[in-house]
Amino acid sequence: MLLVMDIPLMALPAKVIQGADSFPLLAIPFFMFVGEVMNRGGIARRLVDFADALVGHITGGLGHVSILSSMFFGGICGSAVAETAAIGGLLIPPMKKQGFPGPLAAAICASAAVIGIIIPPSIPFILFGIITSTSIARIFLGGIIPGIIVGLALMVTTYFITKKQGIARPAPDRTFSLRRVGQTLLSAGWALSIPVIIVGGILGGVFTATEAGAVSAFVAMILGLFVYREISFKDLPGIFLATGKTTATVLYLCGMAMCTAWLLTRARVPFELAAMVQSITDSQLGVLLMTNVLLFFVGFVMDLTPAMLILAPILLPVMQQVGVDPVYFGVLMSVNLGIGLITPPVGTVLYVATGVAGVKFEELVKSIAPFVVAEVAVLVLLIFFPQVILFIPNLVLP
Repeated sequence: MLLVMDIPLMALPAKVIQGADSFPLLAIPFFMFVGEVMNRGGIARRLVDFADALVGHITGGLGHVSILSSMFFGGICGSAVAETAAIGGLLIPPMKKQGFPGPLAAAICASAAVIGIIIPPSIPFILFGIITSTSIARIFLGGIIPGIIVGLALMVTTYFITKKQGIARPAPDRTFSLRRVGQTLLSAGWALSIPVIIVGGILGGVFTATEAGAVSAFVAMILGLFVYREISFKDLPGIFLATGKTTATVLYLCGMAMCTAWLLTRARVPFELAAMVQSITDSQLGVLLMTNVLLFFVGFVMDLTPAMLILAPILLPVMQQVGVDPVYFGVLMSVNLGIGLITPPVGTVLYVATGVAGVKFEELVKSIAPFVVAEVAVLVLLIFFPQVILFIPNLVLP
């Protein structure tokens, strides 16, 4: 594109550096760090124990525990890949012992990881807010109800699959215990305070989304080192290194994708796309359906981060021309591209789940199909009922 548009090649490094040189993007390494600390510092295990006390007695057992744990984990970390590694590593081995086939156990953990990028804090929400100048606080609030609905849809799917296959039935002596819920809540309470601090601090104007990442990283480290005492100062260099590697990948993608988005905008692609779409239909619902079908197929061949960074600045003007709220579209786009994380051939979360569970990729793809259908059904619900997303943002930050 640079050559065809007769733009000097030196524009490439300049735009890549400019794309990555963003203060709000600092939230990403902080939340990545939180994920690493949670994996090693006993926080994830305590969240799993609390989830087990709440839903472990239902048919589907540890499948429901995996989904609910992902909802808790997502409220702290915001990364689907980190969530798959942490929750999958903890729960897939005992799920197999409970009678789950390996591919089904991996499918439940992988599909539940999508919740991690819907319930705030969410790295895709932060990216969308940065590149479209949309309120990150409002997007965070918009993700709460959709995240809960996705979790419930996956739990219903798990219940019917396990009941039909006759697996993961609760033991006769396994019943709901309020005492155990209280004990595990006490143990996990400090960890569960992190999302309250993050969202409450942003809404109260105490700190920005970026600063919230720093606060959550500090709290997670204090919990791991001094409260739960399951990591030591000797573990910190390894945690920092792992965080640095993941962050380097994400920021490189950010820089290159922002350069691509700049080129596409300079080539007037957003304006041409808007004109093309409006020549087909000027109905808000029609434009939304067309755009979401496009995003769904993009999710098959492109990872979430570059897809978000390239397409958000192109598609948002089209949405705004038909009166779509940017916060609504940001959540909708994140959910849609999040489904792409569990669809082949480029489903990043699928590859992490195959490694954690030790199953074949094609077996996992077959097992995850019903869960993809459940998440697509939720996406359709969100398209037809925008207030599911906008109710809390309009209520709290009108």
